[in-house]
Amino acid sequence: MELSKKNKAMLASYARSVVGAASTLYIAGVTDPKDLWAALVGALIPVAARAINPNDPAFGRLPKASAVEEALKAAKPKKKKSE
Repeated sequence: MELSKKNKAMLASYARSVVGAASTLYIAGVTDPKDLWAALVGALIPVAARAINPNDPAFGRLPKASAVEEALKAAKPKKKKSE
């Protein structure tokens, strides 16, 4: 099974969250597996929040290329104010 770039990015983000949460607890002296498991589950929350946010540019939905092209054509540069 081939993972898409988006799914790979989500998994990498989750892995960073897990490593950060678990290593912080371990360094603080928390070695109880139940607490470390809670960190593993808790690390999923930020990644899931980004995944369900349709406005997130990394994991959410992006506009169609045609919509971006139209916006670029309609955009007008602002002139610099003279001092």
